[in-house]
Amino acid sequence: MDSVKIGIIGGAGHIGLVHAACFAALGYHTVAHDLKSATLKNIAKGKLPFHEPGLSELVNSSLENGRLLFTDQMNHLKDADVVYICVGTPPLPDDRADISQVEHAVEDLARIIQKEVVLVQKSTVPVGTARKIFTHLSQEALAEKIHLVSNPEFLAEGSAVEDFWHPDRIVIGSKHLEEADKVAFLYNPPGVPVVKTSWENAELIKHASNALLATRISYINEIARLCEKVGGDIRSISRGVGLDNRIGPHFLEAGVGFSGPCLEKDLRSLLSQFYQRGEEAPLLKSVLFINQQQRYLLVKKLEKHLGGLEGKRVGVLGLSFKPGTDDLRDSHSLPVIETLLSRGAEVTAHDPMVVHSSRAEWFNILFPSVKLVHSVQLAAEGSDALAILTAWPEYRELDLLKLKESMVNPVIVDGRNLFYPKILRGGGIKYEGVGI
Repeated sequence: MDSVKIGIIGGAGHIGLVHAACFAALGYHTVAHDLKSATLKNIAKGKLPFHEPGLSELVNSSLENGRLLFTDQMNHLKDADVVYICVGTPPLPDDRADISQVEHAVEDLARIIQKEVVLVQKSTVPVGTARKIFTHLSQEALAEKIHLVSNPEFLAEGSAVEDFWHPDRIVIGSKHLEEADKVAFLYNPPGVPVVKTSWENAELIKHASNALLATRISYINEIARLCEKVGGDIRSISRGVGLDNRIGPHFLEAGVGFSGPCLEKDLRSLLSQFYQRGEEAPLLKSVLFINQQQRYLLVKKLEKHLGGLEGKRVGVLGLSFKPGTDDLRDSHSLPVIETLLSRGAEVTAHDPMVVHSSRAEWFNILFPSVKLVHSVQLAAEGSDALAILTAWPEYRELDLLKLKESMVNPVIVDGRNLFYPKILRGGGIKYEGVGI
């Protein structure tokens, strides 16, 4: 391990920083490069740009033992044996993934590399990207010096470090088996399946995986709508369905829908890849439509209970796209709040992590009229309704019967099904979940 040097391009981002810290913890000399100089300085001081359980400890220990270096100088990667590209691929207006940062990373590395290197494409890219890069490298007579591998990431925010140590599988797409073997050896997790395949297959495995997860969520949300019409309980149905070994229990929780920086972006990107090749994808289109409708239906429930939203005060509980993270990127909470405001509601918001993080400033800029408060009590005080949008464990422990005393109207619309309707309705609360 002492003889292997790893470079990370995009080392201050979520995927890049986790990989840099974990590779360094494995004993590899790791150099994390990023253009965000101010962010790198903060990381070196122990201040990470986002919350991820267990990551701060890894970064600090690796900085102390000298196995991890952060730099904004690409030249520091010139003698790396393996370089990972972990830059962003944000959506373009037509939903195609913007791979310009990936292309720039390849160009920058090609200018400074001094020996043969394995270049690992970790960023989520459309199918055909690796072959396109390989063609470019061949035209520049660099294909024999830069050996390209596609190695999609499957790290979930809030458990990214744990996912690195205990992956379900490792997918490696390459032109030659020896390159795939070299990358697989770096991880070397005992008993973990390693899928060695082509570039195109590796790129599609990533998109197909996220699209299937999104499909399961939209599917159970569609069944939840019928539950509300016939008196069913989607939680019981999800359990009964999930106990089938062919199906499993994961991603079968009804609610306000999926969101965040991956599932919807990757789903839209996959749809665009169908369209570019003259193909329709009606199932995937429906998955996206159902998910968008879930947010609208939650607002509709609030309107029903309040007789309209004009002049009503709504307390929103939960801003991050999932518990365990302060990430607001493409969170379902943002369009819900935007819709509430557009219909004349006054919004007060709480999130146990966002309120204490740097994301709070960004949120206040995005929604200057929304009051971000430090407690659920303040969000509920004087409100006409509460909307629960993120399944934070803290919210599951709330005493809603006590909380209702500070509300003008005891209306709670629960987008995460954290409570039991009979108990709350018996206590004088107008409670409505999703499919229960």
